[in-house]
Amino acid sequence: MFSRIHTIAILAGLFVSLSVSAQNCPNNTLSCLIPTTFHTTLSTFNFFNEAFGTQIGQVPLAQPASGFTYTFDPKLGVPVLSQETYGPLLAERAETIGRHKIYVAFTYQRYSFSEIDSNGLKYLPILFYFPSQPPTQVVTYTQNRVDTNLNQYVAYGTFGVTDRIDVSVAVPFARVSLGVSSTGTEYSTTSSATAHFTEYLAGSASGVSDVIVAAKGTVLEREKFLLAAGLELRFPTGDASNFLGSGAYGIKPYFVISRHAQQIAPSVLPRVKFAPHLNLAYQWNSNSVLATNQNGQQENLPGYFGYALGADFALNKRITVATDWVGREYFGAAQVSTPMNVTAPVNGQPMNFTSITQVNGAYNTNDISLGLKANPWNRFLFMANVTFRLNEAGLRANAVPFVGLSYTF
Repeated sequence: MFSRIHTIAILAGLFVSLSVSAQNCPNNTLSCLIPTTFHTTLSTFNFFNEAFGTQIGQVPLAQPASGFTYTFDPKLGVPVLSQETYGPLLAERAETIGRHKIYVAFTYQRYSFSEIDSNGLKYLPILFYFPSQPPTQVVTYTQNRVDTNLNQYVAYGTFGVTDRIDVSVAVPFARVSLGVSSTGTEYSTTSSATAHFTEYLAGSASGVSDVIVAAKGTVLEREKFLLAAGLELRFPTGDASNFLGSGAYGIKPYFVISRHAQQIAPSVLPRVKFAPHLNLAYQWNSNSVLATNQNGQQENLPGYFGYALGADFALNKRITVATDWVGREYFGAAQVSTPMNVTAPVNGQPMNFTSITQVNGAYNTNDISLGLKANPWNRFLFMANVTFRLNEAGLRANAVPFVGLSYTF
């Protein structure tokens, strides 16, 4: 009789948990989909939701540099084409597009996430036990799977204010799909009563993501190298509760050094031209609904130091290939540990479980990309690229395809 009473109490607690989650998520937002499926609530689920949410909310935008650049020719008295390559695909180059020139582009990227912090998203064991919040009468152990895809469409526009200054805007549109399944058991801490459950929930959301406004200026020009400085401002226009944005204002100053494209060994390879570049940046973020502590207080999203090192090669007058090594070093970021042994009381006795837990600290992500820009007609450019991950930190996709079109007026 005592065991039956505890079983009923556990089952009642299960439904209360689901009810509380539903109350916290009246619109069935994606940020609530995972904790609801795992039979917990937002206030007790920050350690995974923050790591997942802050990383998917800050997925990097591709930044295809303008393919055509112009400089003023004093002899002719008009702007003339000056580029010898069509520039990088995932980085900036120091050249500006030219006074009163306009560059527009539309790009598409697809992320199919496979792991977070070295943990495969198809198997995530999680133990929910909070002894610091008495009275704790239930221990919940779950084995979970998260399937997540992000389709990102971005419209870009750049205007040459002067021969040395550009201003630009990027308007992303995102579609996020999320499927979460969980199989678990709830244990009583004081009796042998248990309750088993299996849950699957899916959802999707789409809309405008975080808009970015930027300015870049060439500050130093030499015969072979140029140095530029820029500033990006990110506005939280996306719905962060549906992972469509970061939910935070962002400021990113950056520097670019690049080399004027020139022929390499023209007597041997007369059609190949080479332009290396280096980007350095620091991202600062304000507080966000995606980064909350256990008291429900919003905190700043983790900042990062970013870098991109690469080069573009002009195979001929119509085709440029580009490669980049792109990295980010995050500071004070929420992460997910690999599964480790944890102990919780079950029926008055300690019981061992394997569970991921929260860790905080610095980590870096590194990717390498390979792509091309082709000029089929006039000042149109077709762009294609694939980015491959080099390490396992963060929320990661094995490969990210990218395609785009641009035109310079």
